[in-house]
Amino acid sequence: MADVPVGSSLEFSYPGEHDRCILARPREDRIVAYTQQCTHLSCAVIPEMENGVFRCPCHEGFFELATGRNIAGPPTRPLPRVTLAIEGGEIWATGVDERTV
Repeated sequence: MADVPVGSSLEFSYPGEHDRCILARPREDRIVAYTQQCTHLSCAVIPEMENGVFRCPCHEGFFELATGRNIAGPPTRPLPRVTLAIEGGEIWATGVDERTV
């Protein structure tokens, strides 16, 4: 977890090498991860930690950073959540939760 300071994010691939995801640490006690593709047209979302959102630059879609919920723009579904496990200070992706609400 030390590799992800509070207020930062990092990109990773899961479950396959071409499946782009993003992990964010908005607070000391909170780490979240989502697939990085906007649910509108699959553009890569960008974290805006200071605003608490992921922004899709293609059509100005916005997702809540804490929940992945779509909050503005054309996306009608939340970002799929990557489930995480933390063991011995290491963060492991364990699955993808395809949510519709």
